[in-house]
Amino acid sequence: MAAPRPSDEELLRSPPQEMLRWLHKAEAENLKVMMDHGAMMREVNRRMQVHLMEIRSLREVNERLQRDSEELRDLCCFLDDDRQKGRKLAREWQRFGRYTASVMRQEVAAYQGKLRGLDIRQQDLLRDNLQLKELCLYLDQERNRHTCPNCGGSLLESRRDDGDGSSSSATNQESPLPPSVEDGRPIAIEEAIHRHRTVINEQVLRYIRNLERRVQVLEMKPGQNSVEEAADSRRGERRPALPYLLRWKMDDPLPLKRQSTGIAQSSMSKYCAIYGTWRGESKSSK
Repeated sequence: MAAPRPSDEELLRSPPQEMLRWLHKAEAENLKVMMDHGAMMREVNRRMQVHLMEIRSLREVNERLQRDSEELRDLCCFLDDDRQKGRKLAREWQRFGRYTASVMRQEVAAYQGKLRGLDIRQQDLLRDNLQLKELCLYLDQERNRHTCPNCGGSLLESRRDDGDGSSSSATNQESPLPPSVEDGRPIAIEEAIHRHRTVINEQVLRYIRNLERRVQVLEMKPGQNSVEEAADSRRGERRPALPYLLRWKMDDPLPLKRQSTGIAQSSMSKYCAIYGTWRGESKSSK
């Protein structure tokens, strides 16, 4: 432990050698303190350099993190915009789905009603055709029954009226039908059925062409649907019932192929027309 520093009075009373010794001691202590201070300053400078390097590295890390944060913020904004667009598109598709479902329900109900009506009309036509066929067969039998097998004339012309109320036709026997007529009757029936099927095929083709024409008109001018239906109702076109006609065993498969192709094209065109109409209504409402 260092000795305490003497006071000024003690220094004045002390001899010069003692004062010189105290002076050298003070200089040594001062030099030691200065050396310690220099070492301390070097250590402080070294630590300051280390801290400055750490601050510089932390600043670089902070800048990099800020850039990453900005990129993540931009990405979040982009994803949020994309999410908003997805939700908006989903709501739009939901509205379009509900609108399409309602339109399809109305169309299906209307077409079911039309098909029921057409089926009823088809049944009526079949009954009328059967009655007409029976009437034709009956008239053919009557004509063949009253035809002379030898001369080809009618038996009514050869009947004699005596004027006294008697007639020679009462004693005449009915001549049997010739075998050629009996053999030709199934052929005539088959020809009549073939003609009937040909007429039905032509009606189906005409109905399919009419549907395609109406779909094209709906694609060009959706607003003229009611006008076109009114014009068709005024013209009084007869359209056969498709589900019943498809059960016919046609000899020519070409009408069925044309019919299925026309129905598929008309369904796709009608779906596109419904989507265009809905888009126009949604834009006008906005």
